Amino acid sequence: DHYDFGMRAVKSVLVMAGQLKRKYPDLVEDVTLIRALRDSNVPKFLSFDLPLFSGIISDLYPDADVPFVDYGNLQKEIENQLRLARLQVVPAFVGKIIQLLETQLVRHGVMVVGLTLIGKSTNITILSRALSQLRKDESKDPAHQLTKIFNLNPKSITMEELYGSFNLMTGEWTDGLVAILVREAVSDTTDNKKWVVFDGPVDAIWIENMNTVLDDNKMLCLANGERIKLPPTMTMMFEVQDLKVASPATVSRCGMVYLEPVQLGWKPLIASWAENFKDRFPTLSDQLKKWTTDTCEKALPFIRNECKEAPGIPSVDGNLVKAYLRMLDTFISARHGFKPQDPPQDNKDKEAAGKAQPPAKADKKELALARIYCAFAAIWSLGANLHESSREKFQDFLRGPLQMFCPETPDANLYSISVNDEEANFVPVAGNVPDFEFDEGEPFFNILVPTAETTLQRMLVENLMHGGFHVLFSGETGVGKSVGIQQFLNTAGESFAVASANFSAQTSSANVVDFLENRLERKRKNLLGAPPGTRMLLFIDDLNMPMLEKYGAQPPIELLRQVADYRGFYDRKKLFWKAVADSQFIAACGPPGGGRMEVTPRLLRHFNMIWMTSLPQETMNRILSSILQGWLALKKPEVQDLAKPIIAATVDMFFRITTDLLPTPVKCHYTFNLRDPAKMLQGMLMVNVKTDLKDEETLLQLWLHETCRQFRDRLINIEDRTWFNEKLVERMKEHLDSSWPISKFDSLTYGDFFDRGEKMYVVSPSEAKLLETFNDYLEEYNSINPSKMNLVFFQDAQNHLSRVARIIRQPRGNALLVGVSGVGRKSMARMAAHMAGFNCSSIEITRLYGTNEFREDIKTMMMSVIQNEGKGLVFLFSDTQIVKESFLEDINNVLNTGEVPNLFAPDEVEQVINLTRPLAKAAGKVEARDAIWQHFVQLIRECLHIVLAFSPIGEGFRARCRQFPSIINCASIDWYDPWPEEALIAVANRYYKEAPKELGLDSILGEL
Repeated sequence: DHYDFGMRAVKSVLVMAGQLKRKYPDLVEDVTLIRALRDSNVPKFLSFDLPLFSGIISDLYPDADVPFVDYGNLQKEIENQLRLARLQVVPAFVGKIIQLLETQLVRHGVMVVGLTLIGKSTNITILSRALSQLRKDESKDPAHQLTKIFNLNPKSITMEELYGSFNLMTGEWTDGLVAILVREAVSDTTDNKKWVVFDGPVDAIWIENMNTVLDDNKMLCLANGERIKLPPTMTMMFEVQDLKVASPATVSRCGMVYLEPVQLGWKPLIASWAENFKDRFPTLSDQLKKWTTDTCEKALPFIRNECKEAPGIPSVDGNLVKAYLRMLDTFISARHGFKPQDPPQDNKDKEAAGKAQPPAKADKKELALARIYCAFAAIWSLGANLHESSREKFQDFLRGPLQMFCPETPDANLYSISVNDEEANFVPVAGNVPDFEFDEGEPFFNILVPTAETTLQRMLVENLMHGGFHVLFSGETGVGKSVGIQQFLNTAGESFAVASANFSAQTSSANVVDFLENRLERKRKNLLGAPPGTRMLLFIDDLNMPMLEKYGAQPPIELLRQVADYRGFYDRKKLFWKAVADSQFIAACGPPGGGRMEVTPRLLRHFNMIWMTSLPQETMNRILSSILQGWLALKKPEVQDLAKPIIAATVDMFFRITTDLLPTPVKCHYTFNLRDPAKMLQGMLMVNVKTDLKDEETLLQLWLHETCRQFRDRLINIEDRTWFNEKLVERMKEHLDSSWPISKFDSLTYGDFFDRGEKMYVVSPSEAKLLETFNDYLEEYNSINPSKMNLVFFQDAQNHLSRVARIIRQPRGNALLVGVSGVGRKSMARMAAHMAGFNCSSIEITRLYGTNEFREDIKTMMMSVIQNEGKGLVFLFSDTQIVKESFLEDINNVLNTGEVPNLFAPDEVEQVINLTRPLAKAAGKVEARDAIWQHFVQLIRECLHIVLAFSPIGEGFRARCRQFPSIINCASIDWYDPWPEEALIAVANRYYKEAPKELGLDSILGEL
């Protein structure tokens, strides 16, 4: 991608040859030319092209002898700066730093290209420090000057923020970030060097505007007609992973320095870590350095050649090694019984420490625990990102190398063990799983049944957060990533403040900035951070959802990377730097595909990546049966023995559905996950125990009804529904030894609308009673609402109405009603809201209706929920009302987290807090601002019921299901068929009977 041998490349050779001739006038011209060819081309070559290049040079100049070039003070200072930064002096890497300077001498536009964790940033930083130090030491070389670096990520901001724009209302020009930085550099008339480093993907969208800057004009041309001439002291640098989408015009204008793993590798990472680790644990660092190096030398080639990593979430070797070292920092700490020394304060202390007596040998127990944690950390760093299909192979391979230094390593499954600090040995995780006790007062969504998987996840995330590191959990939808993380955040303790955000296809970098400014505390104008005495844990769910731009960049991801790399971002209005302190990221994502994108490895390198395996059948059985059995034990002990077979049948059915009913373009919503069996169980817990849970038969009837509601209601045709009914009967026979005809449960209806007082969820007594109830509610609706509905409750309409009523009576009950226009989706939603006693809100589209108006409407609805003390409110929204796709971004956020970032202005936040305070107090929450806000968010999630009425026709529905996963994951789906013949006859009968008698239609009604 970065090779270019056009006329500009020839010119750079001539420029360098001229510089060498002036510097070394006595040098033979052949040697001068060879050095010029070598110094201007070698930096960009890949390692396997270097012998070829050397061969070409020796063919052209067979007799020339090129002497070794001594870089003297420059090389010594670079090595000195590496040591001061406690980094390793690797000759090949030092050579690359020198090449960067040589390239700068002939090009004022330079690209540093290479994979992540290869030393690009270090290369630039160390060179700038070395040049600055040489200047302070009064070096005579004009290339050695004080150097200032300006960093920015061009993809983390918009084009207007990058280059500047006109205000459309006033016509006033506002400078962009590049213009501001260039002006600042131009205003400095000294010989000091100014480097503007564009650390982000290069693509044709923004880089083409730099062409006049990068060629010999050295002119920044702005859209307002202004032209700024760059001084010779200024260099434009680009730090990129690759140049796949850069145009040849850009590539030819820039000098290239290409870095590869062969120059640095991963061993210096361990050596530098051991150096720093020695300050705290001098007795352990040498041993740990040896063990980690030996383990990585064996494991990394095996992982690359034999194992399969998490699909679409790849790592590089340096990433895995860094993850290993972070794990060691986390586990070998005071939290786990190790006694660290106070690190030396300055260089004198370090020298004194070096001259002092050698430290005493490590305590025997401490050394044993260190080697156990070294083995444990290897599994959950090197092997944490492996797919479940490779884990057995990996642990069988790694067990031997681990047992060589840690004989305690067991022969059991290495992914299901943890460490006992007291006894310094491995123990099975299963022994640490707490017992589950069903608490009737606990909201259903807060119930978490501990399993070996959740216990391990909790232990890993807790330790990494206390260590101050970022972590990414990836896995298929519904394996419990978000639930486990949320459970940790809810109980993280006083040393952490927490905030959550949910990404979707429409998330922009502006949304991320809003989220950070909203949730972090403003300490100074240019500093954001966690509340005093805490660290802020920022949970980003669906990290890989933001849509790719035309050339593959993801601005929200680039902004997160900027925060992780440089600990800050640029203010969007005034473009000054805002630092972010005391913050860590916890992220979760599914594998790419179906609307999810691949995320740049340059962000993932900051995270410890852990792949969460799909839950095995027995684990699912344990989770769901624990809840059902706990509930039945309290409510109806005589039938609690049925809990396990009912759940076994459900889980068996679930796996059969996910295998056989696969999504297709027409059935794009056939994406089943673990939330579905959980929602089925939530439906069962709603029943009125006194009247509708008398014996085994009523329990089975309830189970069949809830299973059909959760799984069958989304199926789109008779064939799929028949298949489902038949398989359900088979599972019932197999697990419960009971045989029911399909007709007995096919049209079962439960509801809470028969009794207006206590609102008990009971089975429908009869079809006649159901119809009479619905007609009564309709009459009542028409008497109190100005817009009357003239509905005929044929069989399909009764079914759909009872389904919507069932959904919105549940906390967090959101519905997705899918059907063509005119089948009654909105009418059913309005009726269900009326039957539940909820207000039904909708938006009114006008010519000027946009994002601000939509957000005002959402705000009004949220305030209404609080003002009515948590009474339910139905928000009915159809796809014909989607003026902008950003509407769905906000709905996606409300469905998943209960809030929209930066929705409320500061004065409105105060109003929300004041309105929520009495409700939070009544619920027993502490009188803290954060706790009150969380209670508000919880109330919105539970009481604002979003009912989406979408049409399946066209590409729109498929695209939205992919781009906004919460529409499916956080809502129950009901598929509306076109009206059957029976419905048409019922409607015709109603209208013909209302016709005037003199028309005499009664006699010919049947024929009509």
